[in-house]
Amino acid sequence: MNNDIKKRLCGMIGLCARARKLAIGSDIAIEAAKSGKADLLLVAEDASANSVKKIFNCAKYYEVSCCQIPVTISELGHFVGKEGNIAAVAVLDRNMIKGIEKILNETNKRIEANEGLREV
Repeated sequence: MNNDIKKRLCGMIGLCARARKLAIGSDIAIEAAKSGKADLLLVAEDASANSVKKIFNCAKYYEVSCCQIPVTISELGHFVGKEGNIAAVAVLDRNMIKGIEKILNETNKRIEANEGLREV
């Protein structure tokens, strides 16, 4: 992943945390999805298989968007201002979700473009 895009994504997650628009931690993120407060779940790339399965199943059941992001659990913890490892967060603000989705869509377009170049 492009370092610039990763910085922008992490900056947006940090902004959400400072604005108190994040449910931080796997269990709290799942509770936010169950209660209808969250519309996007973000999972660290190196989260345990059990955590990933639990979060994605919750997202599917409650019809909440879910994405695994290219950030480690220690980086995610750092960006949200926690000292420990954080496997997942739930974004609680629709406008912030739009910003995060825009960054993720740019990432996907760049990945598709790079894959296209490799095939030629």
